[in-house]
Amino acid sequence: MTISSKKDNRTIGKLFSIVVLCVLLCGFYLTLTTSCANQGVGPAGGPKDTIPPTILSCSPVPFETNFSGKDIAITFDEYVVADKLNEEMIVSPPLGKKPTVSTKGKTLLIRFEEELIKDRTYSFDFGEAIKDYNEGNKYPRLRLVFSTGSQRDSLQISGYIYNAQTLEPEANALATLYSTDNDSLFKTLKPDFIARTDEKGFFLFDNLPAGNFKLFGIKDSDRNYFFSNSSEQIAFCDSTLTPTVSFVEKIDTILTENDTIISKGYVEYMPQNIQLLLFEDDFYSQYLSAFKRVSADQCIFTFNEPVSDSIEISLIDTQGAANNFEVEYSAKRDTISLWFTDSINCKKDTVFLSITYMASDTLNSMSSKTDTLRMIAPKKPATKAKTDSIQYFNLLTNIGSSAFDLNKTLSIEAPSPIESIGQNVFKLMQAVNDSVNEAVTFSLKKDENSSRKYSLLFDLKPDTKYLLEVDSGMIKTFSGQYNAGFSTKFETQKKDYYGSLVINMQNANGPGILRLVKNDKTETIIKELIVSDLSKPFTLGFLSPGTYLVKYIEDSNGNGEWDSGMLAERIHPEAVYYLQKEITIKSNWEMKEDFEIKKGTVQNKEFAKTTSPSTLNNKK
Repeated sequence: MTISSKKDNRTIGKLFSIVVLCVLLCGFYLTLTTSCANQGVGPAGGPKDTIPPTILSCSPVPFETNFSGKDIAITFDEYVVADKLNEEMIVSPPLGKKPTVSTKGKTLLIRFEEELIKDRTYSFDFGEAIKDYNEGNKYPRLRLVFSTGSQRDSLQISGYIYNAQTLEPEANALATLYSTDNDSLFKTLKPDFIARTDEKGFFLFDNLPAGNFKLFGIKDSDRNYFFSNSSEQIAFCDSTLTPTVSFVEKIDTILTENDTIISKGYVEYMPQNIQLLLFEDDFYSQYLSAFKRVSADQCIFTFNEPVSDSIEISLIDTQGAANNFEVEYSAKRDTISLWFTDSINCKKDTVFLSITYMASDTLNSMSSKTDTLRMIAPKKPATKAKTDSIQYFNLLTNIGSSAFDLNKTLSIEAPSPIESIGQNVFKLMQAVNDSVNEAVTFSLKKDENSSRKYSLLFDLKPDTKYLLEVDSGMIKTFSGQYNAGFSTKFETQKKDYYGSLVINMQNANGPGILRLVKNDKTETIIKELIVSDLSKPFTLGFLSPGTYLVKYIEDSNGNGEWDSGMLAERIHPEAVYYLQKEITIKSNWEMKEDFEIKKGTVQNKEFAKTTSPSTLNNKK
């Protein structure tokens, strides 16, 4: 005797309901992805439920016309919950007020708080907010389309949204359409139609009326559907779009005794495959976001954007100490570190200073702004008194445990600005053999942006042993500390450890920036070349073995860096292209690659599964 569990019967019932639903409710644009094992006879309780809820009825029905109701009611075969539906649900055209969402038994209710526009086709995208109550199985991409008029609009516009700098697809971004050719509406009003991108960055408007539209993209952080926050990423399409539909005829000839000709075809909606590139508008909106006195001699100021050279910092009520401090900027110039260079301010529990910088006012006009800050020193932990009043610090170097990279420069760094340092402070020796060392001539160079950092410049030889030494008390910081002595040995990398890459650019515009980067999210730059003459190949040498990406930036203004766009000036971000394959560098090998730029396409990191072989030359 065969015994079926209640869970099995429920699963079979669901499968049958899905078949019926596909016939009756084909307009829901369902994308069901379920993985069902062969669920035969099992013990009481059965296997875990992995099937999403099934729709039993819906009002309005999909593609209904002349709809005049006040709400939407969708009944499922089990109890459901609406998880963050107000965040997930996209209504196009957008509603002025958010609808009220509730559940009654197994029915999901969406009640309108306003009258729907007459003779308009509406689409409700619920995302993946609907799931069953017990197991949390999501109903995938539920979508309902209906019309308040006698016919349903069905014209389409489709495309993709990418990140302008990385060309990665932007999931959950919004594509927005305006029927008026006025860019200012994108900053003040909700659009006429909205579509959300999927994980591949794809968006689709499929319920459009005839007309002309302006297309924008946005990462809508405040969920108001328009560009009201300067930190939101945006995109725009240059041309006005007019959706059309046509029948494309395709004629096939079947070889028979009489050569029968059969005419087939398909419906084509245009425009399609539009490519939008999201960027942060290059509008300068400066403000001080954080500040802190991290030690007796150091303060840190953080800004939301890179600061300009016009910034001014002054000490207030210095009592004869004057403006004795040094500043250091971070690599992105959005963080400033300030060190006091006199003992008077270092010993003060509280220091007042003013910081003046350019900021935007409520009318988005740039003006000078001054903040007065109170910097309180952190409390010192209680310690036993020491007989020796001299405090020592450890110098940091970029010498590691592995062989020293021939691409690097030997550097040293102190924790605070150095008051004095001499050429004879460091001793650098090179091993001639196992028992003999000889002195190496070098020059000491201060970092342009920091008096804490210095470089030792010398002819770095491959596969060579070195010894770097410094005695204690030779380097003094403004805070009165002296260095602790150290002695460290290191060995440089062998020359045949490295490989090289020769790049031949094709169909590229210059000037440009050619980069070899790590194939990860941060895209750490390994090598960078500023190029202008693209008629000759470029060689990237002394490359460590590994897998990399090659990236080209069309540097249209020639400033040596990638620049974002400006909506007001209708300026797009500078174009970025990736070589359509990963590059694997091998020791003692030279690779050659043709890098073809394909204009008008998003040339991102989507590599072919089978990449074409590179030209390899053994350098031995």
